[in-house]
Amino acid sequence: MDVHSTFSEQALHQLWLQRRIPNDLLRTTDGQSVEIINPGEYNRDAGPDFRRVTLRIGGKIFQGDVELHLDANDWFIHQHHRDPKYNDVILHLALTRPEAPAQILKENGLPIPHILLSFDENILRNDQVNESSPVLFDCPLSRTSPEKIHATVRHAGLLRLTAKAEAFAEQVANSSWDQAVYRGLAEAMGYDKNQEPFRRLAELLPIELVFSELRASRETQPAVLLDALLFGTAGFFSSLPAPEKIPDAEMAAFMAPRLKLWEPLQHTLQIRPQRREVWQFFRLRPPNFPTRRLAGFSGLLLKFYRDGLLEHLAGLFLASAKVSVKMRTKAIVAELLNYFICPADDFWRTHYDFFPAASAKEEIETAPLAATLTNYGDLIGRNRALDILVNIILPALWHYGRQAGDAHLQNLVQEVYSSFPRLQENQITRAMRQQLSRQFPVSRTIAASALRQQGLIHLQKLYCRPLRCEECLGLVKVAKE
Repeated sequence: MDVHSTFSEQALHQLWLQRRIPNDLLRTTDGQSVEIINPGEYNRDAGPDFRRVTLRIGGKIFQGDVELHLDANDWFIHQHHRDPKYNDVILHLALTRPEAPAQILKENGLPIPHILLSFDENILRNDQVNESSPVLFDCPLSRTSPEKIHATVRHAGLLRLTAKAEAFAEQVANSSWDQAVYRGLAEAMGYDKNQEPFRRLAELLPIELVFSELRASRETQPAVLLDALLFGTAGFFSSLPAPEKIPDAEMAAFMAPRLKLWEPLQHTLQIRPQRREVWQFFRLRPPNFPTRRLAGFSGLLLKFYRDGLLEHLAGLFLASAKVSVKMRTKAIVAELLNYFICPADDFWRTHYDFFPAASAKEEIETAPLAATLTNYGDLIGRNRALDILVNIILPALWHYGRQAGDAHLQNLVQEVYSSFPRLQENQITRAMRQQLSRQFPVSRTIAASALRQQGLIHLQKLYCRPLRCEECLGLVKVAKE
């Protein structure tokens, strides 16, 4: 029986997401073992099937995207080898066929580790692989006690902090401290739809190069120079009319000095910019356009170029901690938020792209708000600042303290993390609140802080999804809050 005719690609996605592919079959065509550390997040938009995946391939850690097919030839049939959106794919997995290609190539010409699965059809039966509900209705933890539930969620939140710190440590092993933070910040500014081009931007324009140019400049305003480097490398200056031909006088005045700087910088620094086409504008509201996100990224980096990212943040953290113990967590959170919230200046308050409105017709049609909104708000708002701090900065600082042998800094990070205000709710935290409150009324309290929300995410991804219920129950043996 041809398994390809009875098995759906959706079922293959669920096998991957639930980590139900036997480990001995996760081996690339060139013999490298593959371990799924984090299966990533399912992508329902254009692009690879799974984003933010972490794998160990041949003993080395890789982070990026994964694409799955029933037929390996679909990589070429679907033109993925010509699409830059697939340049961050770190693994291609497909069912084996006699005519399966031996090698898979990206648009940039680089080969991708490639797995061809060939195993018993019973493992691949559709009726064994269900569309996974985010809610585990028969949840043993939910039947224990409110104290046990709260203690387990809190402990899982602390585990997620250290897990993120370990992932950061893997990146530092292959780059500098600042480059690892810079990459994390870039990915965060990409949100869901533009993480790939933001990540690629961080590779094309390393932070050491950015800070070196800013520190060496004496005549140019740092903000203008940084904009020129970032927007130029991102590809947003390509195909633009000359400033004098831009009908919007304010836009022309904004663009002129940046375009003037970009041309010699590109030549001198030998920067190969991305193409504008790699950036996603479709189905985004103008306040969320990647041009505005990049402007926020520029404004954020400008605050750190003199001292470096991590040292500046560690100093800021410790300086804010000199107030009384009772007030220091509030002082640190307030100071950090003040640094990471980035208000829009006069230009970005009323603009969202460099093209005049008439040439952005498709983007405006997909975002009706553009026709009426005159103030597009902060470039980095409070919610995004909180996300960045909890998911990137605090884990990085915790690892920084560990590497430096600074237990005081580590304790401060954990103390602030434990009292950080709650983030915006997402599908996972909503589902987990429902799952854990089926026996006891704990729905409101188990997601009352960022730490608890992170704990819910950690439990869902590492224990609920792969049905590791007994291990979950053993996370906390003595239920204390």
